[in-house]
Amino acid sequence: MTRLYSLTEAGRKAWDTQNNRVPLDFRRVLGLIKPETDPRDLRVRLGWSEAAVEEVLKDLERGGLVKSIGASTSPDAPDLDFTDSLKVADIQAALRARNQK
Repeated sequence: MTRLYSLTEAGRKAWDTQNNRVPLDFRRVLGLIKPETDPRDLRVRLGWSEAAVEEVLKDLERGGLVKSIGASTSPDAPDLDFTDSLKVADIQAALRARNQK
């Protein structure tokens, strides 16, 4: 099961005020976290290793700046990046149907 992350009120305040008691790398991560952020998205945006992102997120969660929820990885769960079920033919058919209206 993967985890999704959101800012807590304390995390939002730390980001909004750019509190210098929060390390700069932590603030960078806080600025990228939206409701239900997948750590894979953070890795891509930051260019960090999986281990580095996980470590920072654990530290932020221990500090009460972010909270995590479990995300189902079952086959019936929605694909968060939507690439798993992307079919060009389906998109083309939807565009043709829309243009016929």
